[in-house]
Amino acid sequence: MKGHVVVTGGAGFIGSHVVHQLLAEGYTVKVVDDLSAGRKTNLPNDAELVVKDVRHLSQEDVDDAEIVIHCAAQVSTFRSVDYPEEDFARNAEGTFRVLEILRKHNPKALFIYTSSRSVHGDIPAPHVADENWPYNPSTFYNVHKIYGEMLCRIYSQLYGIRYVILRPSNVYGPRQPYWAGGWYNFIAYWFQLAIQGKPIPIYGTGEQVRDYTYVEDTAKAYVLAAERPEAEGEAFLLPTGVGTSLNQLSRMILEITGGRAGVEYHPPRRGDIQRFVGSYRKASEILGWRPETPLAEGLRREYEWVRRNLGPQKT
Repeated sequence: MKGHVVVTGGAGFIGSHVVHQLLAEGYTVKVVDDLSAGRKTNLPNDAELVVKDVRHLSQEDVDDAEIVIHCAAQVSTFRSVDYPEEDFARNAEGTFRVLEILRKHNPKALFIYTSSRSVHGDIPAPHVADENWPYNPSTFYNVHKIYGEMLCRIYSQLYGIRYVILRPSNVYGPRQPYWAGGWYNFIAYWFQLAIQGKPIPIYGTGEQVRDYTYVEDTAKAYVLAAERPEAEGEAFLLPTGVGTSLNQLSRMILEITGGRAGVEYHPPRRGDIQRFVGSYRKASEILGWRPETPLAEGLRREYEWVRRNLGPQKT
């Protein structure tokens, strides 16, 4: 075995894919997840599950870990606008509690923090963001992810905690929880609506551009970050370098599903980023990571998963 890893939020969307890849690489894995968004059925039998909110993490949860990967989060930017106190508690306080437990009980563990490309905010055309693009938050979710990055750096400076920051970019794919009604992962929700013959809701003009990365490609970056000493103390964007508008994405989903209800436009939502396209050059050079799954192929895989799993969800 390569070593023992604790994954917070490991029964969730990105976290469960990270767990599967860690196990495939020979690690032992403990998952800490309160199952508020994650599902037991996302996990293989050889992953240990501790059902717990990360804000209640204890010494026994982390004291034998060589690596702690922090995926647990409230992941909706728009929910953070409506419920900023909840977002602070789950994202800012949650990250602080994990780092405090490591400081007190396992300061030698490597901490891998899940941030977000959204910390950079809008990227005006024709620019492509890299890790040096300034912080430009537009919601509390973005602010709290930046706070988490700052915590990583100060815990490293003051207490020697080793860390790697990963900034995923609009991740999609199987196990994306469509049951959350669009709060968390709108692509899965759009698939659900199209399959049911309902229109896809678009807020604003639909010309907002995003950079979508397939979940299995994203998960590979976590394993690479755990194994590359030169990644320590660095932040990495995980995009594809290709922008796709919401209008383009909705047409792709309608074509895949055969949906005929079309789209339904609504007023824009507060805090919505208008454009993000990023570079994965640094991740390629240091981690040896690059996105491998074209958007059309990844969407087809997600469609097949949603179609098979559409219905009452099991925990």
